[in-house]
Amino acid sequence: MKALRIAGPVTFAWLAAALLLPQAAMAQGAPDPREEAAKAACKAKSDPSILLNYWKTARVAGTAAELENRAKAICVTVGGGSSHSYQISGNAGPMKVSGTACSLMKPFTVKGGGGGMTIEFSYTPAGAGGGKVAYTGGGSGVRMAGAGSYTVTLDAKGGTLRQTHTGKVLIVGGGTATHTDILKLTPIPPC
Repeated sequence: MKALRIAGPVTFAWLAAALLLPQAAMAQGAPDPREEAAKAACKAKSDPSILLNYWKTARVAGTAAELENRAKAICVTVGGGSSHSYQISGNAGPMKVSGTACSLMKPFTVKGGGGGMTIEFSYTPAGAGGGKVAYTGGGSGVRMAGAGSYTVTLDAKGGTLRQTHTGKVLIVGGGTATHTDILKLTPIPPC
């Protein structure tokens, strides 16, 4: 096995430059590939904790609150995209309804009532833009159920959820009806 011989100050300077080049590039603004991977993962999952955990191990400067706000701004863009959290509210016929969707890509529910009736809508996304909706409810000895579809329209202030469903009153002689409701989506912090 041969030993490495340093021929003098020129060789030492070259070796030092070769070893320090990646650190110098990072100091001059070149992106850290590990941080970029953490950013990509947190955006894909809309999970700021992924980036926060990387920053903790990399000892990035800033208070916990500052880093958390930065991570949320990078990983979750309020008012757009498919994996953001929303408060949902509005009227379904004569009933006021409300609920929370932690992600428009995962199933969520909205509940409410009015006029002596209660209702629960269950949403099954086919994507961020909409999917299927089913509901059950009733009151005063009457039960009802139905199903349909919904679409989501997002804008800078949140957006709307438009649902059209056909249902039936589940009693002898009960009728069927089709309704369209438009519910408001208001952005909330990730849940």
